[in-house]
Amino acid sequence: MKYEGKTKVVEIKEKEAIISFKDDITAGDGAKHDVFAGKGSICAELTAMAMKYLNEKGVPTHFLEFVPPNVLRALPLRMFPLEVVVRFIKAGSFLRRYGGIEGEVFKEPIVEFFVKDDERHDPMVCMDHLEVLNLATREQGMEMKKIALEAGKHLKSFFEMAGFELWDIKFEFGLTTDGKVVLGDEVSPDTCRLRRKKDIYDKDVYRKDMGDPIARYKEVLEACRGIVSL
Repeated sequence: MKYEGKTKVVEIKEKEAIISFKDDITAGDGAKHDVFAGKGSICAELTAMAMKYLNEKGVPTHFLEFVPPNVLRALPLRMFPLEVVVRFIKAGSFLRRYGGIEGEVFKEPIVEFFVKDDERHDPMVCMDHLEVLNLATREQGMEMKKIALEAGKHLKSFFEMAGFELWDIKFEFGLTTDGKVVLGDEVSPDTCRLRRKKDIYDKDVYRKDMGDPIARYKEVLEACRGIVSL
């Protein structure tokens, strides 16, 4: 069985998933779309390093092995149609919804749930909505929140070791064949906000037409190499 999304192709085999990262980049719920050579390999390797780091910290992910240049072997998951965002610093859609000052630090990280629905622009939902909309059980939602906070904390340290500040990060989760909630999808500049001083090293470069995003993605990859051995 094979699925193709905006930035990845997933082939489900008997006991594993083969995830191929594409060179596509999108923004605005797919309204903006381009292809940059090498982007898929960068995001695949960064995901492998970050998820191996999380596995070593005891955070459950689907990652099994990196197959260069752009493929991951992973546990097959039944994905929740949700995005779970951990925010350390105010930016992006949080400011559009609630106002505030970009770069202002939260006293404690916050967790937000969004439904994956491009037509409705990924509406935000609360814990009660998860069961009402048949998205997940309350227990699964609480487990996702717990894992997201733990993963966010460890990845904040991971990127700090590479010289970057993690402002926020989007996670996706799924169920293993035995019903365990684990972290899936990817960890890359496509799915988080990374800053070094005032410079941007994530998909905001593409969203805001600030130049070549891949040059910045490559800088992140080079800085992260050596933190984890693949």
